[in-house]
Amino acid sequence: MKKLDDIPKENIFEVPEGYFDRLPLRIQARIEQSSAPKTRLAFPAWRLTFRYAVPVAAVILVAMFFLMPKQVKNTEDLLAEIASEHLIAYLHESDITESDLLEILKFDETDADSLNLHVGSQFIIKGIDIMELKSELENEL
Repeated sequence: MKKLDDIPKENIFEVPEGYFDRLPLRIQARIEQSSAPKTRLAFPAWRLTFRYAVPVAAVILVAMFFLMPKQVKNTEDLLAEIASEHLIAYLHESDITESDLLEILKFDETDADSLNLHVGSQFIIKGIDIMELKSELENEL
């Protein structure tokens, strides 16, 4: 292993002629150049807007997109998804009469007749006699 005394002591660095004479002038020129006023936006509020408000607005828009509820279906679509048996069971267990339903839904007689024919045709297809069903419903009321 070499010792520190064995390493030759040569000056391997060379400085250009007059470097240290011009050094204070160069430093002073750089200081003056860096202290010159920088160009800024016309309104400081724009700076704050771009720094804070735009990212906040972007985050809010993204959050609204992901957290907004999906489009609400209309009541007819929601009722169509419920099985008829469940609706009939609910109406059977509740104390709502046919006349109450007609008042709530604001059906006129033509709507009620058309619904009655539609329901009657479905029961006939399934093999249930509509007249027998009507008589049972009248007995319950």
